[in-house]
Amino acid sequence: MKTKKQLDRLFKEQFRNMEVAPPPAVWENISAALHKKKQTRRVVPLWYKLAGVAAALLVFFSVGSIFYNPSSTKVTLEDTKSPVPSETISPVEIQNNELHHQDAVVEEAADKPSSIHTSNSEKQQIVPQDIQESISSSGTIVKSSQQSNSVTENKNTQIKRSISESISDKDKIAQVVSPEQKPETKDTHNNNPLNTEIETIISDTETQIKIKEENKKSLLDYIAEKNEDALTISNPTPINRWEVAPNLAPVYYSSFGKGSSIDPQFSENSKSGDVNLSYGVKVSYAITEKLSIRTGINKVDLSYSTNDIEFAIASASGGLQSIDSKGKGYAVAVGTRGSLQQPPSNLPTMTEDGTVIVPRNGVIPGTMQQELDYFEVPLELKYSLLNKKFGVNLVGGMSTLFLNNNQVSVLSDGFQTEIGSANNLNNVSFSTNVGLGFDYKLSNRFVFNLEPMFKYQLNPYSDSSIDFKPYYLGVYSGFSYRF
Repeated sequence: MKTKKQLDRLFKEQFRNMEVAPPPAVWENISAALHKKKQTRRVVPLWYKLAGVAAALLVFFSVGSIFYNPSSTKVTLEDTKSPVPSETISPVEIQNNELHHQDAVVEEAADKPSSIHTSNSEKQQIVPQDIQESISSSGTIVKSSQQSNSVTENKNTQIKRSISESISDKDKIAQVVSPEQKPETKDTHNNNPLNTEIETIISDTETQIKIKEENKKSLLDYIAEKNEDALTISNPTPINRWEVAPNLAPVYYSSFGKGSSIDPQFSENSKSGDVNLSYGVKVSYAITEKLSIRTGINKVDLSYSTNDIEFAIASASGGLQSIDSKGKGYAVAVGTRGSLQQPPSNLPTMTEDGTVIVPRNGVIPGTMQQELDYFEVPLELKYSLLNKKFGVNLVGGMSTLFLNNNQVSVLSDGFQTEIGSANNLNNVSFSTNVGLGFDYKLSNRFVFNLEPMFKYQLNPYSDSSIDFKPYYLGVYSGFSYRF
């Protein structure tokens, strides 16, 4: 297109002041023809002349009304590909031809956004400077300006519509026209209203697309927000999964049935459980908001008394078979009331170091007491029935009991002496645990606990013939710390 403009300008400059003089023979032929026409002139009647004049006027006004009526004037464009000298094209046709080229470029940019960047440089030269000067110096400036303004307004409207449709359908204009790709503008480009309006539309479109992209959420962000909402609904408050709870409990030890763990002869004797202590620490982990598992270690002291017995000093072989006298040279005989005989008078009631074995020589009534010492390792599950400021829990599980110490003693009127240790106890035994827990939340981390627990001992004795079924009850309490 630029080459065509240069050719047009070249033809215009070369033929602007050109004058051609006809050859002399041409003038001689014209003179001869005129002279001959004068000689052969005939007389024409007057009405023929008047009719001819009327017909000529009619044809003149008819043709003139067609060619010079502004409302019916149509501007036609010649083929832009065929080279035509610039003198044969009117200024109006030149300007319209340029506008037609601009319209084609802009419509192509609207259909193909990728071509906007490459055609901006061509849009800057809608009407060349030399053509504008020639238009301003011609007599048809008023008519061509009116026509070009109307055509320009129509083209501007079409350009706006094409760009708006392209943006709404494809939403891709921002990917083609970016701030880095905008062509540099000159003063002539800024003074062109059409280019300024196009740049304004593109700028507004880029702003809208940037706002959309800023407000747009990625798929990962959407999934993350949904997961956070689900966690908020399922866990309204964060769970402190770990809990450490020191505890202390009074423990009552007793048995089902009337059997005796020391000797069968005491099966019918009455027995009484004693109250001792259990203390230790527990650690729990919350599997869910309601279910937790816990373990720990406790030291448990247990004891019970057998009533209605009597005891007396005896030789080393005169003691109970289930009692180990620990290598002493003497023993204390124990039996039910009325079953013992008077001991020999030559047996000492005191050891060489001054320790009293029995308060006096003879048969002494009293009670017999067995004391046990275990290390307990529980493994329990706790299920929350009520989890509010005041909580209620179910506790169940089992414990492993490791025997630490045991001893058997006799008592009479405030006097107590150890006679040995039971040799029929298992070093490791088990118990089943069940209980009900209550807690009061002082804060999100500190909780006061109170748990009544029942524990039944499964295999405490190695002698299966012993009909003694021990159990113990404990009320465990303490403050727990959650984290």
